Amino acid sequence: MDKKKIFQNDNGFVLLGTYMMIFFILTLSSIALGKSIYEVRHVEREMNRLSSHFAAEAALQSALSQIGQNAYTGFINTAAINVANFQSSSGIAVGSFTANLSYPNQADWVVVTAQGTVNGETRNLEGRVFLDSNLSKYLVYTTGNFSSGTNAQYGYHDGVNPEGVSSNENDRAALYFNGDYNASGTNVQIYGDVHTQGNITGTGSSQIHGDGYASDFELDQNGNVVDDGINGAIVVTDGFTDDSDRDNDGSITSMDAPDHHDLTTLGEDDAHAIELLTGIDNNFYQTNNDTPYFAGVSAETRFVEFQASGTSTQIVEYSADWVAVINNYTLPESAIVYVNGDVHLRGEIEGRVSVVSTDDIYFDGNLTYTGNNSFADATHSTAFLAQDKIYIRPVDVEVSGILYAQNEDGGTALNGDYDLAGVYNPDSKARLRLFGNRILEGSSNTGVYDDRVYGYDENLKYYRPPGIPVQPELRMVREI
Repeated sequence: MDKKKIFQNDNGFVLLGTYMMIFFILTLSSIALGKSIYEVRHVEREMNRLSSHFAAEAALQSALSQIGQNAYTGFINTAAINVANFQSSSGIAVGSFTANLSYPNQADWVVVTAQGTVNGETRNLEGRVFLDSNLSKYLVYTTGNFSSGTNAQYGYHDGVNPEGVSSNENDRAALYFNGDYNASGTNVQIYGDVHTQGNITGTGSSQIHGDGYASDFELDQNGNVVDDGINGAIVVTDGFTDDSDRDNDGSITSMDAPDHHDLTTLGEDDAHAIELLTGIDNNFYQTNNDTPYFAGVSAETRFVEFQASGTSTQIVEYSADWVAVINNYTLPESAIVYVNGDVHLRGEIEGRVSVVSTDDIYFDGNLTYTGNNSFADATHSTAFLAQDKIYIRPVDVEVSGILYAQNEDGGTALNGDYDLAGVYNPDSKARLRLFGNRILEGSSNTGVYDDRVYGYDENLKYYRPPGIPVQPELRMVREI
């Protein structure tokens, strides 16, 4: 065979192999390049998705901030939010977001639907913003030290659980004292949790059927309870075995101080947080007043009886000491009654009504909901907010709703020592029933009543009357 032809054939094979190798490499390169481009685009999409999610979260936070500005029940700013050029903290343009707010029937929450868009990628989030208020969450809230006299009952035994309170603390009555709490009398029964910014003291005949939270609670570095903040023989237990093994010895004993907890600034671990009371803003109530005839330039004393009128309440105004009818006024279903001066009250409430006085509020008779119902519901709730004091005067009386005495002149915030004639008469009265919440900046003096029950109205947490200051908290978020 001709060697020259053999070499030519070999060169042809080499050249063909080279072309094939180049083609193979180019194919691999094309695949790698395509995959790289795909990966880059995928990463870009994921980054856009994350960025759009963050933009939607920014919309939620913007809505939360808007809700928190001068937030009152029934007066939530539900204006839509639309930000076309959302920027990062460093000033880089990110995308856009929108938020729509829904406040159904003056409930205790606001539904926020948020949308974030970045480079064509869109994410939708739904958040539920709960409206919390220490004016409606506590059976009793007082500033300073507080004492309970003989035969006082706070809340009720539920007839089901071992100590009469739910295992879920959100369903329990709660009391809060900005100072020490002392069950100084005999037979003080509390069905709910007690919070003190000091310590709890009481006798052996008294009991807290729930948990105790005290700022004086103290642990050492090994988790041993040095001070549980609870003194005397008072019993504090909720009846459930759900406590922490604080000293890590494998069992929960009295050394672990079951049902005894700390009250701290932030409420970390099993502690609860210290709370500050929101004051009365008369400017807000005067601006949103549904009874301008009670808000004259000069302070006056009003005698007001509430009567049911269809789905709302009618005001019957009397002359001094309930002598003669002066006028009749019909309120809307949800109303704020703002009084420049003192106001004397009695009657029944239909709808949701808040009464605000620039001075004192006097209860001269029963004040309940239509049909003598004691507890609030979706269409009935009340609040009585006094810039100074609240007086309860009848011998036998029942009052429903939120009672808030800001007590600007000091002394006793809630007082039962005066009779219907306005005479100081601290002798024994018969029966007192308060169904709702007492918020007092100062002390209470209702021990003049021999038979006292302070009933917790859980519904006031959900069906607040108008104008109750609230603090928003974003608790539930889901992608939609």
